[in-house]
Amino acid sequence: KPESGGASYDRFRNRLMFPITDRQGRVIAFGGRALDKDAKAKYLNSPETNLFHKGATLYNWANARAASYDAGQVLVVEGYMDVIALAQFGIDYAVAPLGTALTEEQIAHLWQMADEPILSFDGDNAGQRAAARAVERALPMLKPGKSLRFMMMPEGDDPDTLIQREGKKAIDALIDKASPLANVLWTSLKAGMQTDT
Repeated sequence: KPESGGASYDRFRNRLMFPITDRQGRVIAFGGRALDKDAKAKYLNSPETNLFHKGATLYNWANARAASYDAGQVLVVEGYMDVIALAQFGIDYAVAPLGTALTEEQIAHLWQMADEPILSFDGDNAGQRAAARAVERALPMLKPGKSLRFMMMPEGDDPDTLIQREGKKAIDALIDKASPLANVLWTSLKAGMQTDT
């Protein structure tokens, strides 16, 4: 029901729908991507409920749990379409946060799936800042054997566009080159500092 009053309408009208499940694969919410270019919000999630907490859930969680166990790793990407594109090419261990920065709760869930989850970020400045925020959030939680690795996408690409254009080998190569958390922390700390003396 609109806040301004008036007739009720479908919250997800004219949107492509994505079911969001809990870790057992039970549907607990939906995400909707606007089909209209002029929509106010590109993505819209179900409201928070007793079952659905956006910051405590991962998209593709149930499917990726089994796949990450077999692969020994889990890959965190930005959106639903990245997860789906990767799965089409056989990378079944990808998950995505639900439109927010990664939370402490989500990091804890990821560590149950793999010791060093790989976080994918755009190679631009916004991606670098998002990576630095993820480091800040993870640092107080670090414990022996648990850390993060960071995979930076080439400028202008996300996992969806890259894998569609160059195939699975391009993503595998980036995963192999993923930077340890310590390197990303060092890079962000020395940004803007004079390090030649």
